[in-house]
Amino acid sequence: MRHFFWLLALAMTAPSWGFGYNGHKAFCQAAYDQVEPQTRAALDQLVKAQGQYGSYAESCTWADDIKGDKRWDWSKPLHYVNIPRSAKVLTQADCHNNSCVLFGIRHYEDVLTEDHNDWQALFFLSHFIGDIHQPLHVSYADDWGGNKAMGKFFGEDKNLHGIWDYGMLSHMGGDDWLNFGHKLAAMAQGMTATGQPLDWGNESMQETKAIYRYYQGQKVMGQDYVDHFGPVLEQRMALGSKRLAKVLDGIFAH
Repeated sequence: MRHFFWLLALAMTAPSWGFGYNGHKAFCQAAYDQVEPQTRAALDQLVKAQGQYGSYAESCTWADDIKGDKRWDWSKPLHYVNIPRSAKVLTQADCHNNSCVLFGIRHYEDVLTEDHNDWQALFFLSHFIGDIHQPLHVSYADDWGGNKAMGKFFGEDKNLHGIWDYGMLSHMGGDDWLNFGHKLAAMAQGMTATGQPLDWGNESMQETKAIYRYYQGQKVMGQDYVDHFGPVLEQRMALGSKRLAKVLDGIFAH
């Protein structure tokens, strides 16, 4: 498989897990529910050939599973994009040295389009489209995308990034990732899968700004926080799953 040499362009990183393991599974299950039969068959075939995962949905954690292996360190910056605090919009220039999630999505969509049997490209692409719809993956470098923004969440010390990765989802039924995925797919039926990765990133950036405005005034978070931002998180996941399904159908069914 062909990869670009990003090793010389790595930025300082901190742990960031997208929608968390259950969140990524739910996200990809929602996309799987929406794709055309021809695409679904292709996904099943690739996952079976790779052999590590029981389903396409479960394979969407692979890009996080490999983070403990130093051979894959070059891929870590492809999970997110950082912007200056003063930025009004996300631009392609924020993707320094093509080492961010914007480039990751474009690159692996191209690779998978060229080679429909490239399971690594499929797993990366599916994961990164999930990541870009998690608002804090389009965030600020100075606190590592919310990893250093600490607060209390249901009485426990948590960072803002983790709350959005898995904290809220655990209070929204996300631990039952299969049924949560079906729920997201049903929500997505009334949505339109428009835009390109830069547009998706700008949507997330606007949500990130709202998240930080709330955080500045309230660092003790609980059910009120889930009630306020839970619908935003569901909407981002549902819309992202619709877009992922469209991308996959464009590769495998059309």
